[in-house]
Amino acid sequence: MPRPVIGVTSYGWDARGRLFVPGDYLTAVRLAGGIPVVLVADGPPPEEIAARVDGVVLVGGGDVDPIHYSADPHPTVTGVDAARDAFELALVRLAIERRIPVLGICRGAQVMNVALGGDLVQHIPDRYGHGVSHAPPDGSGPRAVHAVTLVPGSKLHRIYGSDRIPVRSRHHQAVGRPAPGLAVAATADDGVVEAVEWTDPTHPFAIGVQWHPEDGIAHDALQQRLFAALVEAAGRSGA
Repeated sequence: MPRPVIGVTSYGWDARGRLFVPGDYLTAVRLAGGIPVVLVADGPPPEEIAARVDGVVLVGGGDVDPIHYSADPHPTVTGVDAARDAFELALVRLAIERRIPVLGICRGAQVMNVALGGDLVQHIPDRYGHGVSHAPPDGSGPRAVHAVTLVPGSKLHRIYGSDRIPVRSRHHQAVGRPAPGLAVAATADDGVVEAVEWTDPTHPFAIGVQWHPEDGIAHDALQQRLFAALVEAAGRSGA
Protein backbone atom coordinates (compact mmCIF):
# COMPACT_ATOMS: atom_id res chain seq x y z
CA MET A 1 0.00 0.00 0.00
CA PRO A 2 1.40 3.48 -0.87
CA ARG A 3 2.52 5.60 2.06
CA PRO A 4 0.05 8.41 2.84
CA VAL A 5 1.03 11.90 1.68
CA ILE A 6 0.70 14.40 4.54
CA GLY A 7 0.68 18.11 3.76
CA VAL A 8 2.53 20.07 6.46
CA THR A 9 1.95 23.82 6.62
CA SER A 10 4.89 26.18 7.11
CA TYR A 11 5.71 29.37 8.96
CA GLY A 12 6.33 31.15 5.65
CA TRP A 13 9.27 32.97 4.11
CA ASP A 14 11.86 35.01 5.98
CA ALA A 15 13.48 38.25 4.80
CA ARG A 16 16.15 36.29 2.91
CA GLY A 17 13.64 34.22 0.99
CA ARG A 18 14.07 31.06 3.05
CA LEU A 19 11.05 28.90 3.87
CA PHE A 20 10.81 27.93 7.53
CA VAL A 21 9.23 24.82 9.01
CA PRO A 22 10.78 23.07 12.03
CA GLY A 23 12.17 19.69 11.04
CA ASP A 24 10.52 17.86 13.94
CA TYR A 25 7.14 18.13 12.20
CA LEU A 26 8.52 16.39 9.12
CA THR A 27 10.36 13.81 11.21
CA ALA A 28 7.16 13.02 13.10
CA VAL A 29 5.27 12.30 9.88
CA ARG A 30 8.09 10.16 8.50
CA LEU A 31 8.41 8.14 11.71
CA ALA A 32 4.67 7.47 11.55
CA GLY A 33 4.99 6.10 8.02
CA GLY A 34 3.80 9.10 6.04
CA ILE A 35 5.41 11.19 3.33
CA PRO A 36 5.57 14.85 4.46
CA VAL A 37 5.07 17.55 1.83
CA VAL A 38 5.59 21.17 2.88
CA LEU A 39 2.74 23.55 2.04
CA VAL A 40 3.04 27.31 1.52
CA ALA A 41 0.33 29.93 1.62
CA ASP A 42 1.40 31.40 -1.72
CA GLY A 43 1.56 28.03 -3.47
CA PRO A 44 -1.23 25.93 -4.99
CA PRO A 45 -4.72 26.89 -3.76
CA PRO A 46 -6.29 24.92 -0.90
CA GLU A 47 -8.73 23.19 -3.26
CA GLU A 48 -5.87 21.73 -5.30
CA ILE A 49 -3.96 20.67 -2.20
CA ALA A 50 -7.03 18.98 -0.71
CA ALA A 51 -7.31 16.90 -3.87
CA ARG A 52 -3.70 15.70 -3.64
CA VAL A 53 -2.96 14.98 0.01
CA ASP A 54 -4.17 12.17 2.26
CA GLY A 55 -3.83 14.19 5.46
CA VAL A 56 -2.81 17.59 6.82
CA VAL A 57 -0.71 18.87 9.74
CA LEU A 58 -1.23 22.51 10.72
CA VAL A 59 1.91 23.69 12.50
CA GLY A 60 2.52 26.38 15.11
CA GLY A 61 3.39 30.03 14.52
CA GLY A 62 2.02 33.52 15.01
CA ASP A 63 -1.41 34.52 16.24
CA VAL A 64 -4.57 34.26 14.15
CA ASP A 65 -5.95 37.69 13.28
CA PRO A 66 -8.87 38.30 15.69
CA ILE A 67 -10.87 39.73 12.79
CA HIS A 68 -11.65 36.13 11.86
CA TYR A 69 -13.62 35.66 15.07
CA SER A 70 -15.06 39.20 15.24
CA ALA A 71 -12.84 40.47 18.05
CA ASP A 72 -10.59 43.46 18.57
CA PRO A 73 -6.89 42.58 18.91
CA HIS A 74 -5.36 42.30 22.38
CA PRO A 75 -2.12 44.33 22.78
CA THR A 76 -0.14 41.07 22.93
CA VAL A 77 -1.30 39.76 19.55
CA THR A 78 1.76 39.15 17.41
CA GLY A 79 2.95 37.49 14.24
CA VAL A 80 -0.28 37.91 12.27
CA ASP A 81 0.07 36.72 8.67
CA ALA A 82 -3.02 37.48 6.58
CA ALA A 83 -2.08 35.19 3.70
CA ARG A 84 -1.32 32.28 6.01
CA ASP A 85 -4.56 32.80 7.92
CA ALA A 86 -6.64 32.76 4.74
CA PHE A 87 -4.86 29.68 3.38
CA GLU A 88 -5.08 27.60 6.55
CA LEU A 89 -8.66 28.56 7.42
CA ALA A 90 -9.77 27.47 3.95
CA LEU A 91 -7.73 24.27 4.18
CA VAL A 92 -9.37 23.29 7.48
CA ARG A 93 -12.86 23.78 6.07
CA LEU A 94 -11.99 21.63 3.08
CA ALA A 95 -10.47 18.94 5.30
CA ILE A 96 -13.69 18.74 7.29
CA GLU A 97 -15.93 18.86 4.22
CA ARG A 98 -13.95 16.21 2.32
CA ARG A 99 -13.16 14.07 5.36
CA ILE A 100 -9.40 14.52 5.08
CA PRO A 101 -7.56 13.67 8.33
CA VAL A 102 -6.17 16.82 9.94
CA LEU A 103 -4.01 17.45 13.00
CA GLY A 104 -3.67 21.00 14.33
CA ILE A 105 -0.72 21.80 16.60
CA CYS A 106 -0.59 24.92 18.83
CA ARG A 107 -1.61 27.69 16.39
CA GLY A 108 -2.99 24.88 14.22
CA ALA A 109 -5.52 23.90 16.89
CA GLN A 110 -6.58 27.54 17.14
CA VAL A 111 -6.92 27.79 13.36
CA MET A 112 -9.19 24.73 13.39
CA ASN A 113 -11.43 26.27 16.03
CA VAL A 114 -11.67 29.65 14.29
CA ALA A 115 -12.23 28.09 10.86
CA LEU A 116 -15.22 26.17 12.16
CA GLY A 117 -16.84 29.05 14.05
CA GLY A 118 -15.20 29.21 17.46
CA ASP A 119 -13.12 31.94 19.08
CA LEU A 120 -9.88 32.29 21.04
CA VAL A 121 -8.62 33.46 24.41
CA GLN A 122 -6.21 36.12 23.19
CA HIS A 123 -4.01 36.18 26.30
CA ILE A 124 -4.21 33.30 28.76
CA PRO A 125 -3.06 35.20 31.91
CA ASP A 126 -5.97 37.63 31.57
CA ARG A 127 -8.51 34.83 31.98
CA TYR A 128 -6.67 32.02 33.75
CA GLY A 129 -3.87 33.73 35.67
CA HIS A 130 -0.39 32.28 36.06
CA GLY A 131 -1.10 28.99 37.82
CA VAL A 132 0.23 26.89 34.94
CA SER A 133 3.24 27.81 32.82
CA HIS A 134 2.11 27.55 29.20
CA ALA A 135 5.30 29.17 27.90
CA PRO A 136 8.85 29.90 29.10
CA PRO A 137 9.01 33.04 31.27
CA ASP A 138 10.83 35.06 28.61
CA GLY A 139 8.97 33.49 25.69
CA SER A 140 12.09 31.75 24.37
CA GLY A 141 14.22 28.76 25.25
CA PRO A 142 12.89 25.26 25.96
CA ARG A 143 9.13 24.88 25.95
CA ALA A 144 7.29 24.79 29.27
CA VAL A 145 6.35 21.34 30.56
CA HIS A 146 3.04 20.70 32.33
CA ALA A 147 0.34 18.03 32.54
CA VAL A 148 -2.98 17.83 30.72
CA THR A 149 -6.04 15.78 31.58
CA LEU A 150 -7.64 13.87 28.70
CA VAL A 151 -11.43 13.60 28.53
CA PRO A 152 -12.57 9.99 29.05
CA GLY A 153 -14.21 8.56 25.94
CA SER A 154 -12.52 11.04 23.62
CA LYS A 155 -10.53 9.93 20.58
CA LEU A 156 -7.49 11.55 22.14
CA HIS A 157 -7.90 9.50 25.31
CA ARG A 158 -8.03 6.33 23.23
CA ILE A 159 -4.91 7.33 21.30
CA TYR A 160 -2.80 8.01 24.39
CA GLY A 161 -4.41 5.37 26.60
CA SER A 162 -4.04 7.55 29.69
CA ASP A 163 -5.99 10.04 31.81
CA ARG A 164 -3.07 12.46 32.17
CA ILE A 165 0.04 13.05 30.09
CA PRO A 166 2.99 15.48 30.24
CA VAL A 167 3.23 17.97 27.38
CA ARG A 168 5.56 20.72 26.13
CA SER A 169 4.06 24.13 25.38
CA ARG A 170 4.84 27.64 24.26
CA HIS A 171 1.70 29.71 23.72
CA HIS A 172 -0.15 32.69 25.14
CA GLN A 173 -3.47 32.05 23.38
CA ALA A 174 -5.90 29.13 23.49
CA VAL A 175 -9.28 27.92 22.30
CA GLY A 176 -12.04 29.98 23.90
CA ARG A 177 -15.53 28.97 22.80
CA PRO A 178 -15.27 25.67 20.91
CA ALA A 179 -16.74 25.74 17.42
CA PRO A 180 -19.99 23.88 16.77
CA GLY A 181 -19.02 20.26 16.15
CA LEU A 182 -15.78 20.49 18.14
CA ALA A 183 -15.58 19.01 21.63
CA VAL A 184 -12.98 19.68 24.30
CA ALA A 185 -10.70 16.63 24.53
CA ALA A 186 -8.12 17.82 27.08
CA THR A 187 -7.58 20.59 29.62
CA ALA A 188 -4.73 21.94 31.72
CA ASP A 189 -5.02 22.15 35.50
CA ASP A 190 -5.94 25.84 35.26
CA GLY A 191 -8.85 25.09 32.92
CA VAL A 192 -7.19 26.12 29.64
CA VAL A 193 -8.51 24.08 26.72
CA GLU A 194 -5.59 21.93 25.56
CA ALA A 195 -7.24 19.90 22.80
CA VAL A 196 -10.36 19.74 20.67
CA GLU A 197 -11.70 17.10 18.30
CA TRP A 198 -14.36 16.91 15.60
CA THR A 199 -17.31 14.89 16.85
CA ASP A 200 -18.77 13.69 13.53
CA PRO A 201 -18.15 9.91 13.61
CA THR A 202 -17.97 9.78 9.81
CA HIS A 203 -14.82 11.93 9.78
CA PRO A 204 -11.68 9.78 10.13
CA PHE A 205 -9.53 12.18 12.19
CA ALA A 206 -9.74 15.87 13.09
CA ILE A 207 -7.90 16.77 16.30
CA GLY A 208 -6.24 19.96 17.49
CA VAL A 209 -3.75 19.99 20.38
CA GLN A 210 -2.36 23.08 22.04
CA TRP A 211 0.93 21.44 22.97
CA HIS A 212 3.87 20.51 20.73
CA PRO A 213 3.85 16.72 20.24
CA GLU A 214 6.56 17.01 17.57
CA ASP A 215 9.10 18.40 20.04
CA GLY A 216 11.80 15.74 20.44
CA ILE A 217 9.59 13.27 18.59
CA ALA A 218 12.41 10.86 17.72
CA HIS A 219 12.75 9.97 21.41
CA ASP A 220 9.13 10.37 22.56
CA ALA A 221 7.15 7.18 22.08
CA LEU A 222 4.10 8.68 23.80
CA GLN A 223 3.73 11.56 21.36
CA GLN A 224 4.51 9.31 18.41
CA ARG A 225 1.10 7.73 19.03
CA LEU A 226 -0.66 10.90 17.89
CA PHE A 227 1.14 11.08 14.56
CA ALA A 228 0.71 7.33 14.08
CA ALA A 229 -3.05 7.76 14.51
CA LEU A 230 -3.09 10.59 11.96
CA VAL A 231 -1.11 8.67 9.36
CA GLU A 232 -3.15 5.52 9.93
CA ALA A 233 -6.36 7.48 9.34
CA ALA A 234 -4.84 9.09 6.24
CA GLY A 235 -3.92 5.68 4.91
CA ARG A 236 -7.48 4.43 5.34
CA SER A 237 -9.10 7.50 3.81
CA GLY A 238 -6.66 7.62 0.90
CA ALA A 239 -6.91 3.94 0.07
